[in-house]
Amino acid sequence: MPSGKGSKLLRYVEHRLRVSLVDGRTIIGTFLAFDKHLNLVLVDTEEFRTLRNTNGKSGGRAAIIEERQEKRSLGLIILRGENVVSIAVEGPPPPSGNARVVAGGPGVA
Repeated sequence: MPSGKGSKLLRYVEHRLRVSLVDGRTIIGTFLAFDKHLNLVLVDTEEFRTLRNTNGKSGGRAAIIEERQEKRSLGLIILRGENVVSIAVEGPPPPSGNARVVAGGPGVA
């Protein structure tokens, strides 16, 4: 059995994942696939971003007046691997009664 990053990620196919991106956004979705560049395919995806309103500079620092989080539904997405900062498991896969992906791999039809 291979011991690379790929074999570790295979364990989490069909799990709900939380992915943090370099621009500060957080993506939560069901993990379907990945490739050698760690590009990720997620389905039923939601994007969360934190917006901060400031009132200009006060004493050299910007004072944060309001911080709010925006949510948006994205559906099926492909995330480029170079934008991913971290991956965390949010939840288990759905019950096996309605699995979307059939286990496969090299040499499996």
